[in-house]
Amino acid sequence: MTSTGAKGGVLATPILHHPQVAILGVHAITRKPAVVHEQIVIRDIGNLSLSMDHRVVDGAVGADFLYALIERLQSPAAWLTEGDLS
Repeated sequence: MTSTGAKGGVLATPILHHPQVAILGVHAITRKPAVVHEQIVIRDIGNLSLSMDHRVVDGAVGADFLYALIERLQSPAAWLTEGDLS
């Protein structure tokens, strides 16, 4: 895991260093408009980026990890449950 958010960065591409096979980039959280339940609201939004060595980690597996993490961050109670996040 690496973070550019502490310095205000909103997006970056983390670089892998051997023997890493993946690295998650966490960036600054800013307030932005978003559509929620058909309404435009102001929300705290942050970017995540994932770099991985595709010789070791399949892109679909990496995407599944990233979307599972996003779901848990949007629903913190999901950290306390097992199995299905819905």
